[in-house]
Amino acid sequence: MKKDSMIYFVGFMTDIGFDEFVVKWDFYAKQVSSSHHSVVLQQETEVKSRFKYVSHHKLRNESISFSFMKGRSSEHFAEQKVKVVNLGGYTVVRAGNSQADENSDNRLIAFIGHNDTDISFYQQLLPPRQTNLYEAYYENCTFGYIMEFFPAEKDAEDLLRQLKARPGVEVSLYRECLAPHQ
Repeated sequence: MKKDSMIYFVGFMTDIGFDEFVVKWDFYAKQVSSSHHSVVLQQETEVKSRFKYVSHHKLRNESISFSFMKGRSSEHFAEQKVKVVNLGGYTVVRAGNSQADENSDNRLIAFIGHNDTDISFYQQLLPPRQTNLYEAYYENCTFGYIMEFFPAEKDAEDLLRQLKARPGVEVSLYRECLAPHQ
């Protein structure tokens, strides 16, 4: 990932299954799809958190205008089964990995609150090649940082426990459910 790109994160709060969700999500994703960015959709596994699905949209610097929900911070899909939460635009601070460990397709995503300024704590949990760190670009972003961890399968549960113990951090285990497309 280049430093001149921005990542927009969108969280989806719902109880519906993947097959039903992806049809509704695809309609919204097509509204923002262009040749200027790629989209990755991830689905929560095992751990219950606020966001069952998270998408991130990688935009190149020439396409920084992003409008997933026409200026609103949240929206619902048809029939009110899915709440869409625009988490905001984040710059890439460290891009150590773009995919999960070869032995696992899981990644931990930690949503770090604005009040947590000790980012070094998170950076020392795994080697740089196993983490991606994103910093809020706009002051109205939902979180101060978003961090992706790509632990080995055997280390995922311990890392999840450490992150859950941190105040102001929302964390869950996700797996990529739709490959990036452009």
